Amino acid sequence: MAENLALDEELTRLAAVEHRSVLRLWWGDAPTVVMGRSEKPEQVVNLEACSRLGVPVLRRLTGGGTVLQTAGVLNYSLTGPAAGLPDVRAVFSLGARLLVGALARMGLQAEACGISDVAIGRRKISGNAMAKRWGGLLLHGTLLYDLELDLVEACLRHPPREPDYRGRRSHKEFMTTLVAQGVAATPRDVEDAMVASARELAAVGLLDLFPHPSLISAG
Repeated sequence: MAENLALDEELTRLAAVEHRSVLRLWWGDAPTVVMGRSEKPEQVVNLEACSRLGVPVLRRLTGGGTVLQTAGVLNYSLTGPAAGLPDVRAVFSLGARLLVGALARMGLQAEACGISDVAIGRRKISGNAMAKRWGGLLLHGTLLYDLELDLVEACLRHPPREPDYRGRRSHKEFMTTLVAQGVAATPRDVEDAMVASARELAAVGLLDLFPHPSLISAG
């Protein structure tokens, strides 16, 4: 997990130098808690449980909330040169469109919720975050394919801030996955849906925030 977070940072640095954008898809591996840039671990992580269960805790470049990464979580990272101050709403809207389009290809009707979530029936299936650093722009997020929600409950505290649509629900009540939604898709099918959605957005000019995109398969 640390290597993928470091690669996100390196691609963000290179975006300003090489003036190109990269969409990268990658899967989590061993369970790892990943905090947002400014979060305090004692507020968002059950450190005792993580220590007992052998779950490491890392911090990423971007803002947003703390997540549990596992092998059942597909991640996308979209990097590109940042021209001036980015329109935060436009960037998050792009991420939502990417995910909603991919989910539609798997027969699911999803919608953007809160500031940067994507939900199905008001249950979160994706969270997204962004950062502008070193002249580059990074937008990345998750798509929950299969996730042990009991482990999420054990490792993560209830967040100190939450979107209105959450309504104080527990992690298990609030989140859903492709498997829970009955989607009969392989991990490769999910990757293909994401790439197809990205190509559709590029074809109609909605990836203009990230010019000259290159698509990189999951790694």
